[in-house]
Amino acid sequence: MAAAVAEHVATKPGAAKHVATGQGAPARTAVRAQAARQPSRITSMEASGGAEAINISGVRHFAGGRMRHQTAAESRSSVGQQYISQQMGASSPLALLAAVPGVNFGNSDPLGLAIRQTLTVRGLGTTEMGYVLEGMQGIDQAYYQPYMETWADGENIADMTLIQGSSRIVDPTSTASGGEIILTVRDPSDKMGGHLSYSAGSYRAQRVFARLDTGYIGNSGVKMFGSYSYTAADLFTGSGRNHRTQVDYKITKDWGDYGKSSIYASYDNWYNARLNTTSLSSWEAANKVDNNFSAGNLAGTFDPTKSNSYWKPYVYKSEDALVSMQNTFGVGHGVTFHFNPYFRWEATQAPGETSVSANSLYNGDQKVSVDTSGLYLSNPSTQTFLAMSNTRQNIYAAGLNTYIDAKLSSTNTLQAGYWFDNFSLSQLGSLSPLDQNGNAANDFGAYPLRSTDGKVVSGSNFTLQQQTHALYIGDTQSFLDNKLKVSAGFREMLNYVSGQNYSPGTQDKFSNSFSAPMPRVTISYDLNPHMQVYVNGITNARAPMPSNTYTTLYNVSTGKISQQGLPSAKPEYTIGEELGFRYHGAFLASVALFNMNMTHHQIATLANVNGALVNQAISAGGETIRGVTAEVATRAYYGFSPYVNAQYVHATMDNDMVYGGQVYQTAGKAMVQTPKFMANIGVNYQHGPFFANLAFKWVDSQYSTFMNDQSMPAYKTVDVGLGYRLPSYSIVHAPVIRLNFTNLSNVHYLGSIASPTVSSKVSQPGYYLAAPMTALMTVSTDF
Repeated sequence: MAAAVAEHVATKPGAAKHVATGQGAPARTAVRAQAARQPSRITSMEASGGAEAINISGVRHFAGGRMRHQTAAESRSSVGQQYISQQMGASSPLALLAAVPGVNFGNSDPLGLAIRQTLTVRGLGTTEMGYVLEGMQGIDQAYYQPYMETWADGENIADMTLIQGSSRIVDPTSTASGGEIILTVRDPSDKMGGHLSYSAGSYRAQRVFARLDTGYIGNSGVKMFGSYSYTAADLFTGSGRNHRTQVDYKITKDWGDYGKSSIYASYDNWYNARLNTTSLSSWEAANKVDNNFSAGNLAGTFDPTKSNSYWKPYVYKSEDALVSMQNTFGVGHGVTFHFNPYFRWEATQAPGETSVSANSLYNGDQKVSVDTSGLYLSNPSTQTFLAMSNTRQNIYAAGLNTYIDAKLSSTNTLQAGYWFDNFSLSQLGSLSPLDQNGNAANDFGAYPLRSTDGKVVSGSNFTLQQQTHALYIGDTQSFLDNKLKVSAGFREMLNYVSGQNYSPGTQDKFSNSFSAPMPRVTISYDLNPHMQVYVNGITNARAPMPSNTYTTLYNVSTGKISQQGLPSAKPEYTIGEELGFRYHGAFLASVALFNMNMTHHQIATLANVNGALVNQAISAGGETIRGVTAEVATRAYYGFSPYVNAQYVHATMDNDMVYGGQVYQTAGKAMVQTPKFMANIGVNYQHGPFFANLAFKWVDSQYSTFMNDQSMPAYKTVDVGLGYRLPSYSIVHAPVIRLNFTNLSNVHYLGSIASPTVSSKVSQPGYYLAAPMTALMTVSTDF
């Protein structure tokens, strides 16, 4: 919220901010003497309550870290290292939020190696959330997918915070129409040391993680850490083995009383043999013969007479590197200055398989000829051959977010700033002919099929640039001895897109621009030291997805348009209100009533473009979302600390849909991917060196078509974790052994909706299979 209240932190002046670095190990509290001589200007500013910070130290956790005392005038939920360290070591960061109130998460891979992780919050999807990593915008800006697995390893995550239905006014995000997820990476330890872990489990899963901390280097105020991990596992069904390499690095510089600087960098190399989607009827048929995990499987062996069936051409490859620098300086007179530049690079290949004929090939809308002498023809009489359909992208993003916190008086704090982001994308969709064994000349599509005149045979070939500017200002005024806090803010986002379509056809250059004003206001009141009520009014905007909105794409076999570019597309816009109550004392409890109205709603789905499954968007018009969320957590009693949350949501479409030139009467229908009811029950147990946790999740059925004529069945799952802390010995500090199970009862269920459709009578929705019971054992230690 605009200049909303900082989370309460019981931090003594000058105390170091530090999070436990080991799995179950206590936080190291050593503080350099020279850094603790007096309160720094930065610490004083944060403690004042004027800044809208995610503060992760000195916070008392309930139910094993599942719930934290929040004070901001909006719904917020956080999980920290205490909770993360007891979960499955290879979990996706999104999976770590699966039990958070309002989250509908479809887990198709508990080992965190699948790119198809779906999440909705209060009915709004993965691509409608804002994502912030160490002060930078974290998403893949082509499709608005977070791919949070590439950000940081779980051992390096200090905190993950979800803001349901809102976003912080100072954050660099252009997609937060449904809320915001903020990931904070741990700071390097004050003392030299490290952490090692090894995991092994189901589906030949293996994972190794190693981290080294330098501690403070002399009297320089500098400390750093570097880590490496490698994770690999077979698919739980079908063929293929996934693997990912991750390198994280962070360096911090303590400027004493004047501030702090940090640089975070990471590199990720990802190889994902993707799961195929399945239809509801195929899954039900497989279930009848107790073979549901075969539904929709890609073939393990190559058959040149069949297309769209062999697993190898569907392997997703990605390289990703990012750097974020955060600087916070006290400049005197109650003013704190934040200066945060960042950079990101991605190279991805998201291919598929298709069958084409040399007699009918098109580059854009122009028919071309190819030399077939070097091709393996599966049907020589029709000049047919199979090919890997490539979708290669190179992405660059760079930005700067800078703002000030100014304490104008003992009861008033002002925030004001500016964010700029520059994003560029080049995409080439091409064909790589397969040989008699089903192999392409290069996995990244480096040697595409060319016509006799030397041009790449392509259905998509374009470059795109997007610039985003945001100006924002917010002010918080306290009354009645800080019991009443009123915040008001305004954010203006300006977005400009331009591009060049190199495919021959109807589109050449294209451009679009818009501005979105986003006012907001929040009020919170402390009824007593243990009770708080709050109300807020929020507006947010989300720019259209660049890659699948503005550009016209073509079918390489017919030359017809497969996606019509919409250069005049409008942004999503949401207006939301929330009324909440919190209690913190012997236990924690919160309840929130929410209402949201949305216009120009864009639903993310998968579409087959020349054999490759790519993200596209369906325009769903307006939507109204209303509901209630509640959660309760306790401290430990006899070692047990329970946690419960639940949500009811009623989301309906406001308009009829136009699809394929036909009007569908969808006004008043329930929104897809939005279960009415969800509930989570968790219990943490700790006694001496032994700890355990149990999580039960129930998700109601949810519609997969806009006409509400097909739905994904409800499901229930149970996850369990067990662990034991061994005694330290020599340089081995706080070793831990733990065993985690997901889907313990081995429930056969559909995990998420991959591709909603307008009606099952028009086309069948696609679903992702949920993973069966998965076990992973991890041994770890600090040193």
